[in-house]
Amino acid sequence: MKKYALLIVLLGLGLFCSPAQAQKNDKKLRQDLDTMLTWFTGEFDNFQQVWTEQRDSVKKELLHEHIHSIFARVNVPAFGEHVFYVKQYMDGNPNKIYRQRLYAFRTNPQENAVQLDIWSFTVDSLYYDAHLKPEKLSGLSPDKMTMIPGCAVYWVRQFDKFIGYMKPKACNFISKRSGKKIFITDSLQLTRDEIWIRDEAEDEDGNYVFGHRAKIPHQLKRCRQFSGWMVVQMSHNNEYLTMRGINLHDQGAKVRCVDSKGQKTKYWIELSQVVYGKGQTVLKLAIYEDGKEEAIAYTWTNPEARQIGINMRNLQSGMTLVN
Repeated sequence: MKKYALLIVLLGLGLFCSPAQAQKNDKKLRQDLDTMLTWFTGEFDNFQQVWTEQRDSVKKELLHEHIHSIFARVNVPAFGEHVFYVKQYMDGNPNKIYRQRLYAFRTNPQENAVQLDIWSFTVDSLYYDAHLKPEKLSGLSPDKMTMIPGCAVYWVRQFDKFIGYMKPKACNFISKRSGKKIFITDSLQLTRDEIWIRDEAEDEDGNYVFGHRAKIPHQLKRCRQFSGWMVVQMSHNNEYLTMRGINLHDQGAKVRCVDSKGQKTKYWIELSQVVYGKGQTVLKLAIYEDGKEEAIAYTWTNPEARQIGINMRNLQSGMTLVN
C-alpha cells in the first residue's frame, strides 16, 4: 500500500511519467525554448515608463532608472548552442554601461523549464559591443569567465508570456564591503514585445541592498529601429546642413544633428513612444535645441507607423522603419 501511495503522490506532482509523456514534455520544452529565444532577441528600453513617472511627478525615491538592454545572439560554442551577448546601459547613453554578460540558454527537463546560466567577463572593457565585433568573443571559454553558483534563472511559459525566477536564497555572495552574505533574486516576465525586470538584493539580516523600493519592475519595451535624415538651415549664411544615416530606435533614442564633416548644430532629434491622455500611446518625433528643456517642435502618429516626418521650413526630418 505504501508503494501505491507513493506512486500516486509522484503522479500528482508530475515527477513520474511514461516514456511517451516524457517525450511529449521534452518536445514542448524545446518549442518553448525556440519561442523564448525569438522573443528575447533584440533591444528593449523603459523610456516610456520613466517618461510617464516624471510626467506624473512620482516620488524621487520611487522613480525607475532609465535602462536599455541589448540581447544579441552570438556564436560561442564553448557555452552551448544558444548564447547571447548582453549589454545594459543607463540614461540613453551607450557608454554608461552597468552590466555586460554572456547568457546561455538550455532546456532543463527536471525543472520543466528553460534554464538561463549567467556568465560575467573578468575584464569588461575587452568585450564592449561584442555583438558588433564578434571576433572579441573568439576563443572564449567558461574557464576565462565567472559564474556565481545558484544564480541560474528558470523560465516557464504561461500562455502568452514567460515567467522567470531564481530559486529562493540560492544566488548569494559575500560582500567585500560589509562582510555579510548578500542574497540576490530576479523576478522577470517576457512577452513578444516587452521584458519586465525586477532585480533585488538584501543582506543576511534582511536589510535592503538594491532594487525598487515598491517592488515595481523595470518595464522595458521592444525597440523598433528607424533610419532617416535631418536638414538644418544655417542662420549665418542661409545654407543647409544635411545629416543622413541617422539611426534611432523608437523608445527615446536622441542624437545631435551633425554633418558629414562632424560640424555640430544646436539641434537634437528624438524618436519615442509616449502615452498621452487616457492611455493613448503615440510615436513621437521631436526636435530639441541646446539650452531648452522642452522640444521646440514635434509631430506624432500611431505607434505602429513605419514612417514619420516633420517640416518646419528651417528644420526638416524624416524617419523610416528598418526592422
